[in-house]
Amino acid sequence: MEFCERMRNMDGHKFNKKELIPIAALLIFIVIVLVLCAVSAGRDTAAMREDSVMRKGDAMQETEDSALEPEEKSGAGTEDGEPAKKDGTLTEVKETIGFEEDVAAESASSDREEVSVHKIEPALEEENRSEAISGNGVSGNTVTVQKTNVEMLAEMMDYWSRGNVEAVEDLSGLPHYRSMSASLQGPSYFYYYGDRNGEGRPDGTGIAVYGEDQYYYGQWSDGVRSGEGSWLKMYYYNDSDTESDRALISHSYTGSWQNNLPNGEGHEQYGIDIEQASTGSRYWQNVMGDFQDGLYNGEMYIVTEDAGGNLQEWYGNASQGVFETFDGRDQEGRVPICQDAKNPDSHLWIRPLDNLDLGLTEIREQVAARGGS
Repeated sequence: MEFCERMRNMDGHKFNKKELIPIAALLIFIVIVLVLCAVSAGRDTAAMREDSVMRKGDAMQETEDSALEPEEKSGAGTEDGEPAKKDGTLTEVKETIGFEEDVAAESASSDREEVSVHKIEPALEEENRSEAISGNGVSGNTVTVQKTNVEMLAEMMDYWSRGNVEAVEDLSGLPHYRSMSASLQGPSYFYYYGDRNGEGRPDGTGIAVYGEDQYYYGQWSDGVRSGEGSWLKMYYYNDSDTESDRALISHSYTGSWQNNLPNGEGHEQYGIDIEQASTGSRYWQNVMGDFQDGLYNGEMYIVTEDAGGNLQEWYGNASQGVFETFDGRDQEGRVPICQDAKNPDSHLWIRPLDNLDLGLTEIREQVAARGGS
């Protein structure tokens, strides 16, 4: 009752100005404090957001650095900044692109020559046997190499014309080149690319691939090899071949030709892998001199290489594939035929029955095979 009485008394009380001043000051103070608290809270919130963003950015940078770290540590990056690839994959892609561009460019030419197949005889009976693509598809992963005979022979001819015989040998070992050669009936047939006369026969400068991995580049006359030219035979072995002498890599002749055979001055050479040579063996590495129908004829200079890799020079005289002999015969019945260039008393020895038709046997057999005989 007393409280209610006081309230009624206050309702009737009027405040004067002096009593209002402290109240107003107190209100202003409270407002200022509230404003300062709000400003401070806003700053704290902004700072927290900025710190959160910075932490997130640092985390992302750490993630990127950790993703790049293995390549940088392993040295897998390339010089131009691109990631490195495995050698096999990179090489394969480059080769695929190269083949596709070459085929597309050469296929677009409307005036390129066709490859014809010939037999080594004047009649050239098989003139139109092969103008299509040889069976030379080679699969490696999803890559297929497909080249026409024209494209392959033009490629090889370009290297040979510039004297790059090493590249020619490398090309001959590619599967599609070997398949092109294997598609021929034998060494007496060939695919030809080059100059022709009015009758379509090889005449001028051209290249040919024969069966059994043989090639010729040089001059032709009315369908036969004539003038200056080079012949190459490559040797390839498989696991089941246990009889061949694996030391032989290649056999070649460069020099004068007439009527399809070496005639005149020339140079015969064998490529030899001496690590494959049997103990005690000796190989004729180089033979230089005159040739008659593919046979040694005249004074011949010979370089031999033995299983130890030792080279030796010899001189000898031959007539139509038979070397002049010196006096004497050893316990095996062999006779001396050539003198050591540094020691004339030292000779090369040979069995009498082997001293016949010495020369470029494979070329002579190639020509003798014409007519199917």
